[in-house]
Amino acid sequence: MKRVLVSPAVILLASIWVLAFFAATQAQDDAPVPKIILSAQELRSLGIAVHSQGARELPHSCRDSGNSDLSVSDEMLRHFIARGFSLESLCLGLSSWVLFDPETGRTIPRVAFSHDLEIPLNLPDCFKNAVPFLDCDNRWVHWEHYEFTEEERKDNLDHAQKVDEMVRAYVQREKISGVFSIEALGQGIFDSSFEWFLASPALPRGYGYALHGGEGDDPESEDVDLSTYRKEPTVTLTWQDEDQ
Repeated sequence: MKRVLVSPAVILLASIWVLAFFAATQAQDDAPVPKIILSAQELRSLGIAVHSQGARELPHSCRDSGNSDLSVSDEMLRHFIARGFSLESLCLGLSSWVLFDPETGRTIPRVAFSHDLEIPLNLPDCFKNAVPFLDCDNRWVHWEHYEFTEEERKDNLDHAQKVDEMVRAYVQREKISGVFSIEALGQGIFDSSFEWFLASPALPRGYGYALHGGEGDDPESEDVDLSTYRKEPTVTLTWQDEDQ
């Protein structure tokens, strides 16, 4: 066998590159999450009206989906329907606390008016049926830039499937429609991952949900305008940018 001698200088350079790579990766993970600052009128021009902030209502209300504070434009609804969404699943997604794409880990564009009022400007396609814990390849936490281990992913999917069985049985048994909480299922179940549930024939599984954030401190964020956000290399486009 022919031996290849590698000089100490090459080994040193390789070590420096590896250390630099991991440092850059860590820095990216620790980087503040961009939070887009817009007025309510500017957000309305992007297709979303937040009524509590003084925006006039748009044609399609999210009231029946559990959020009377939001309505969306014809243009926005057409865009999402073309991607397989319904008004109900769009409204549940817009009502969700989602900072990161659970499949890619990329930042979701969001407009923040306060800690308790943040609106995403786009949603992953796997939210189209309003059951992202089932339909998404959930590799990342949706509210924290953390990548699940394989064991965690399996456990999470098992739990989501159990909740799915219980919710569908509850909806069928009680013949309900409209908004309900996970506590309505009984059996002492509590899961803070769900903001609320919606039983609706417009949703493929007969129900869907809005996502709640995690407990504890939120990731560090950085206020940016929309033009600055669009220059970020590791973010998801807004829904309007996808059409351009």
